[in-house]
Amino acid sequence: MRKTIGFLKLLLFTLYTLTTWSIYMIGLGILKLTPFRYEPWRNLFMRSWAHASVLIFNIKIKKEGDPPQAPFFIVCNHMSYVDIIPLYLHLRCTFVAKKEVRSWPVLGKMVDSVGVIFVDRTRRSDVKRVNNLITKSLNQYQGLIVFPEGTSTGGTEVKKFHAPLLQYPAATNLPVHTASLHYKTAPGDLPAVDSVCFFGARESFGTHVMKFAQTRRTECTIRFGTSPVQSTNRKELAENLHAEVSKIFVPTTEADPRNNSGPSS
Repeated sequence: MRKTIGFLKLLLFTLYTLTTWSIYMIGLGILKLTPFRYEPWRNLFMRSWAHASVLIFNIKIKKEGDPPQAPFFIVCNHMSYVDIIPLYLHLRCTFVAKKEVRSWPVLGKMVDSVGVIFVDRTRRSDVKRVNNLITKSLNQYQGLIVFPEGTSTGGTEVKKFHAPLLQYPAATNLPVHTASLHYKTAPGDLPAVDSVCFFGARESFGTHVMKFAQTRRTECTIRFGTSPVQSTNRKELAENLHAEVSKIFVPTTEADPRNNSGPSS
C-alpha cells in the first residue's frame, strides 16, 4: 500500500512540476522581451512549487530565526535534494550547484532555467567565471545560497567548509548569513537518515526518491543564524562560518527502531 501511495505522490508531483514549469517558461520568454525584471516571476514560481511540494509529500516545516532579505549570501548544511524546498519557501534565492546537476535528464534543464549557477569544483580557473555570475545574480530581488560542505551528508555533523566556494564574499568583504536544516520522520517511517538524507553511493537516486515518497510525514526545522560573518581571508571565513552553522545545527539521527519498522510493501 505504501508503495502505491508513494508512486501516486511522485506522479502528482511530476505532473504538477512539468505543468507549472511549462507555464513558467512561457512567462519567462515573454518577460525577456520586455524591460521588466524576470526574477520576481521566477521567485513566484519557485515559492509556489515549494508550497505544492510540501503539500504533496506532507512536509511540516518549522522556522526558527529570521531569514535575510535580498540581496544576501547565505551558507547552509546540505543533506538532500529535499533541502531546496524549505529554502525556496523562506528565501527569495538561487543556488550554486555542482556542474554535474546540469547533465541530469530533464531536471538539469529545469534547474538551469531557474538561475542556478553551476560550478566545476575540479577546476580552480572556474572560480573567476562563477564570481562574475554571482555578481550578476545578487540583487534586490534575490540572494544566493551555497552549500560549502561541497556534498550532501547523513546529517550527523557539519563537515568542513570548502574555502574556494567562499571566494566571492571574501574578495568583496560581504557579510555572509547562516542557516541549518534538520529532518525527522514520523513513527513507523524509515528514519530521516535513510529516507530523507541522500548521500554517498548507497543507492540510486530513483530508489531513494521512492523511499522518500513512501514516508508518511517529514518534519523539517530550518534555523537562521543571528550574526552574519565577514572576512577577507576565505579560509578564515570558512572556519568562522562552520563554527556559526555548527552552533545552530541539530544532528539528524535515527529514531528509536522500536517505533521505526520502516515502510511496508
